[in-house]
Amino acid sequence: MKLQAESLFTCVGQRLTGIELQMIEYKRYDKSYEDEVLKVFTESFVNYPLFWGVFEERFKSEVKLRGFYDCLMKGIFKATIRKDDCYIGISDGKVKVIVIIEKPSDKPVGFWDYAVSGMAGIIARIGLRDTLKFMEMSDKTEIVVKSIREPRWHLYFLAVNPNYQKQGYGTGAIQDFVIPLVKSNGGKLLTVTTNAEKNVAFYTNNGFSLVKEETLECNAKTIGNWTFRMDL
Repeated sequence: MKLQAESLFTCVGQRLTGIELQMIEYKRYDKSYEDEVLKVFTESFVNYPLFWGVFEERFKSEVKLRGFYDCLMKGIFKATIRKDDCYIGISDGKVKVIVIIEKPSDKPVGFWDYAVSGMAGIIARIGLRDTLKFMEMSDKTEIVVKSIREPRWHLYFLAVNPNYQKQGYGTGAIQDFVIPLVKSNGGKLLTVTTNAEKNVAFYTNNGFSLVKEETLECNAKTIGNWTFRMDL
């Protein structure tokens, strides 16, 4: 499937707060942005239940927990973009939004993708058994989505730079970039999952319909899991 987004997307963030409108330019991720993108990606998901809460009691200090978390998030990012497309939204020379999206033709991110993306550092901190448990938990969050028979585009990650959250950048990314991207490639269905209850209203307000709400368990920890779809 040939994407229509090889060229840059530029849109006016009319939903953003403030006096002046912000011009957001979306482009494909490349390694020249790696340091900044990894920083934004990891900081965007601090305290996210799936990535943080499952392991927070395993570490005696905040420093060790943060070290593990940084290693985990960098590994997840690098593993995911081996199979899925990554775009970055830039404004004023800064990365403000990261979008990782799975096309209907993309193959699932698997063990090998993680193995070559920093898994050794994760295993060294929590052990192979708990690493495999975590991967199993991550897979469970996508079971409902993967059971959908229709061709679907899946919004794997939407990360907004913490310095610019609650200013409309997330809504702008969905409405002004993700939806047009999917539609321009003939997509009829967009899905997304979240493990944070605070995100439920965000996705509902942006046109998604709740498919299923469930509770998952890992390491005696329970997390919520919400699956959404948007028919285009």
